[in-house]
Amino acid sequence: MGTVYIDFRSISWGAPDEDDNTDVWSVENSADDPNEITLADLGSVSDPVKNLQALKTIPLNGKNYEFAFWNATDGVDALPGYPNSDPARLLNIPLHPAASVIYATAWYATPGDGNGKPGLRARTFDIDLNAFRKETPVSAVTPANAWPGPNSHWAYTADSGVTVVPKDHLLYPEPTPNQVPGTLPKRFKRWQKIWGTPVISAPPSETITLAAKRTALALAFYGHSPSPSLGTTVNDRTFDFWAEFWGKRGVEGEGPWGPRGPAGPWGPRIARGLASLSAQDQEAFKSLVEKMAGKIE
Repeated sequence: MGTVYIDFRSISWGAPDEDDNTDVWSVENSADDPNEITLADLGSVSDPVKNLQALKTIPLNGKNYEFAFWNATDGVDALPGYPNSDPARLLNIPLHPAASVIYATAWYATPGDGNGKPGLRARTFDIDLNAFRKETPVSAVTPANAWPGPNSHWAYTADSGVTVVPKDHLLYPEPTPNQVPGTLPKRFKRWQKIWGTPVISAPPSETITLAAKRTALALAFYGHSPSPSLGTTVNDRTFDFWAEFWGKRGVEGEGPWGPRGPAGPWGPRIARGLASLSAQDQEAFKSLVEKMAGKIE
């Protein structure tokens, strides 16, 4: 049985120094950002937690804070299924081993206008640390002159609509200036609209757009990609293909990835994984499966 600490916190438009290019590896918390506040501290409970419903709206100091999403982490990795922005607003934490500690936060936001200029504000949220990072999630913006760069979180819409491309992974996966060799990457997971009317593209595209003269706030979720079960890693991508591999071996003959399978149709996990790989990484995957086929002939 583990312990789950639960609180409600607010999402701001960013710390005062969030766009400068110093200490971009750092975490932004309430000490850096006075507008990130604790709306409620529910203390701790023992797991499992079943269907704890967050408030839809929290009124405070003349503002109405609206529910955005739940996040839950063990301090190293976000729990499976989190962040969760389901409008049902339910927190579910399964039973964990004794002495486990889980941190669960319901995040809330209130409308605002950013810095007064129309634009899309894109902030970086580390789902493993349950905290905002100073490093911008922005890799590129169209048109290019709408983004001040290099660590700006703004794509301005005064002259035209904008399209923002996120970084595939953070340059600083851990909140330290020097990254230890072998540090796991923090990869882009998805966008979360917080306020305004940005349009999030459907997979496999990962862009977010906003029309001219509009203002919006969105979060880019980043985190580890721990393997859910046994698998093999190719360029930091984990693929749980063994069940499909063994299930198809000898059944479908010559498959697209070497002698005796696995052949199509692919299961959903492999299909999603392959679609996200570059041509070079697909070749590496193909080579790996062909080697495995040779070992079990």
